[in-house]
Amino acid sequence: MGSSNIGLWKALNIHIENTSFKHKITNQNIYVFADVPHLLKLARNHLIVKGFVLSKGKYIGKGVFEELVNLNSGQDYKLAHKFTKKHLLVECTGLMKVKLAAELFLYTVSKAI
Repeated sequence: MGSSNIGLWKALNIHIENTSFKHKITNQNIYVFADVPHLLKLARNHLIVKGFVLSKGKYIGKGVFEELVNLNSGQDYKLAHKFTKKHLLVECTGLMKVKLAAELFLYTVSKAI
């Protein structure tokens, strides 16, 4: 989110425990949602850089995905056919591409892992 969005959320007292504000005229709640494509890219970046700790302390990070890329390379039958090295080597303008982030979280990728 940009600084203007963050400033607006602070002015409206929007945070994780308070996701709405009252309309001045109707007094009805107006709910605020973060930009989903942006959140998807942030989740991808965090997964690749730091990884996630899942339930029961199980860690998943970039290494698991690198192993999947290695298993897929040179094979006629791929475990996750859309998943390649380009999904892990994201730099500069690639960080802006929602498609690459979404493909990292595909059902076929999770099943292959």
